[in-house]
Amino acid sequence: MKPGDMLRVPNIWKTVKNILTPAKGHPERTRFSLGRRPIPGEMPPKKKEEGEKTGGKRLSKDLDENARVLKELFHVPESSDVVFREILSANPKVRVVVAYVEGMSAFDKLFRCVLQPLMLLSPIRKTGGKSPVDWLEAALLPNGQIERTRSIQKLVESMLMGDTVVLVEKSDIALVVETKGWEHRQVGEAVSERIVRGPQQGFVEVLRSNTALLRSIIQSPDLVVESLDIGVTANTKCALIYMSSIANPKLVDECRRRILSLDVSEIFTSGELEQFIEDTHTLLPTILSTERPDRVATHLMQGMCSIMVSGDPFALIVPVNVFTFLHSAEDRLIRWPYGNVLRIIRYISFFLTVYLPGLYVAIVNYHPEMVPSAMMMAIAASREPIPFPLYVEVLLMFFAFELIREAGIRIPSPIGPTIGIVGAILIGEAAVTASIVSPILVIIIAVTAVASFTLPNLEIGMFIRVATLLFIVAGSVLGLLGIVALTYVMLCHAFALNSFGVPFLTPLAPMRQPSYRGAFVSEPWKVEGRPSYIHPKDVQRLGRVARLWDAGATLHDDKPKGRAGDGGGQGAGENPEATGGQDKKTGDTPKSGGGKSARPGDDRSI
Repeated sequence: MKPGDMLRVPNIWKTVKNILTPAKGHPERTRFSLGRRPIPGEMPPKKKEEGEKTGGKRLSKDLDENARVLKELFHVPESSDVVFREILSANPKVRVVVAYVEGMSAFDKLFRCVLQPLMLLSPIRKTGGKSPVDWLEAALLPNGQIERTRSIQKLVESMLMGDTVVLVEKSDIALVVETKGWEHRQVGEAVSERIVRGPQQGFVEVLRSNTALLRSIIQSPDLVVESLDIGVTANTKCALIYMSSIANPKLVDECRRRILSLDVSEIFTSGELEQFIEDTHTLLPTILSTERPDRVATHLMQGMCSIMVSGDPFALIVPVNVFTFLHSAEDRLIRWPYGNVLRIIRYISFFLTVYLPGLYVAIVNYHPEMVPSAMMMAIAASREPIPFPLYVEVLLMFFAFELIREAGIRIPSPIGPTIGIVGAILIGEAAVTASIVSPILVIIIAVTAVASFTLPNLEIGMFIRVATLLFIVAGSVLGLLGIVALTYVMLCHAFALNSFGVPFLTPLAPMRQPSYRGAFVSEPWKVEGRPSYIHPKDVQRLGRVARLWDAGATLHDDKPKGRAGDGGGQGAGENPEATGGQDKKTGDTPKSGGGKSARPGDDRSI
């Protein structure tokens, strides 16, 4: 640091501007985009080099030396849950060391697939002249997943994941047997995103259970689940999930690049990972987190990517826009007019929660002429015995409600809602009786609280709580001018945000072709394309005619033939134009509906 830097006066306006708005200008040319701009930086390797953390150590042919190295790495005998068991296999007659972490490995799998074959069943099977490692892998270890490795680092990672390591005498190759089976929560109902109609399953803390839930919904070989490692000291598994036939390759590469470019000691949850990989650090969330498999599957089929972290029941979805945080999974599971009604209610609730307390303070303090005289007189009469200024009164009620909300969440669930309701009634009634707050303010805070509970996403709810407080302060300082100025600053900030190359306010700013990813729900049979702002590989979601039966056609050319005798002795299947069968004169197979395909390259006919 130079001596003059200590005396330099900071530019307060520039500091505030950098906080409110992300950097523009020169970084705009290098910012990631799904369009034609290149991705800045180089792509890290998908997997770390084997033995990088252990200095390139590999197994030797000395069994005792291999076991000693592993014991040193796991701090045995200080670590009491790491088990090393030496076994003498009868056929082939070699010494074998079995190593596993107790509690991470399922003992029934370990006994059935490793210990029992080596100790009891090995004399039954006769060796076929193969090496001991080949014979153990081919004939003795009855497990679906067995992997060979020479890397000590690979052995350490496998044991930490719950697998069992088999070291063989006079061999520098070890066998890794899949025996994962630690205790975990079973698949249950989604807690934070409950709906009435639709799937009720939610993600759990086991990564493979979560990917299996997605596989059960999207039954397609195009669903790709890439396994990536994050964390330098504590290695955590995460999965990058996308549809290879739909997702933009640039988006997939950028997600992979950001995950593999993290130089951090540990990342245990998706909340931490979200803050590391987002474009701009801001109060507004630009990455969606959800615990519903059906919602993740819907976004994957639109071309988005999902990121899951082992040990966390929430999945991240990128890229998203602002409307995604105000949508619920139920909007598309009910009839589309009802879905639009629910979304309109949610949008109104959003504005009520953000603006209502601040507008009340601004109008009563600075603009009483904006309300009818009778109402203004009623407000003034109710506030006459109140000893505090209006902004102090509003802040007291706001913080009192936040206290009740947090208490209701932390208190055990059987009595939490009861405590919240009773606490709110008692505090509100007592405050009005003691002339601390006015009755109309209790109504306004109650309406604001009820409106905030209609928002389906936790992260946008946290932003709204902060925004409500900011608008109360702005309204108490400058009145409606402060409300308008703060709205302008927040809109400018939102215009400048990006979510993995997608403008945050799209498809409204910039204007894009509307889709059901927009503000409202469209008729499902009319949403032909996927969101254009993601630039997916396959833009078409529907065929040219989604309801083929309206055009008198089906997805298949073969139709069941009619019964003999129908229609005056002529079966329905005898008409080649109706059945798609061969023409008796030419032998050709005409296509139903004139041979027009539902979409280019498909065999489906309409």
